[in-house]
Order: sequence, then structure tokens, then C-alpha cells
Amino acid sequence: MTKTFTHHDLVQYLYNELPKKQRLALEEALMVDQELAEACADLLLTQLSLEEALTQPSERVTDAIISYSKTVSFHP
Repeated sequence: MTKTFTHHDLVQYLYNELPKKQRLALEEALMVDQELAEACADLLLTQLSLEEALTQPSERVTDAIISYSKTVSFHP
């Protein structure tokens, strides 16, 4: 029986969140299903682009936020 995989399965696979049995089945499917492999490659490129887009605030900005938060009272 051939299992159908979803984009959600592929995303879980890319983030190492797929259970071992499903991961192995998906890897076997990737070897024979070109469309699935292309979808996985597209998601991998998207994942890499997102990781590159993530940035850290500068120390100056972080210090300004911390300084401001010390001046604000959150209690009534």
C-alpha cells in the first residue's frame, strides 16, 4: 500500500518532528516519487530562506527596550 504524504508531513520531516516510522516511509517515497521530492525541495528552500531572513536586534535596540521596560509599570 502506498501512503500519501501531505505538505504538513513534509514540514514535520524538515523540522525532524516526524515519528521514525513515518520518516522512514517518507524517505522511501521521496526516492520514487519525483513530485513529492520536488515539493520537499521547494519546502527546504523556503525553510532556508526563512532562516536567512531571521535577524537579531542590535544590542543598542535591545538595551533601549530593556531601559524603556524598566520605566513602565505594568501593575495597576
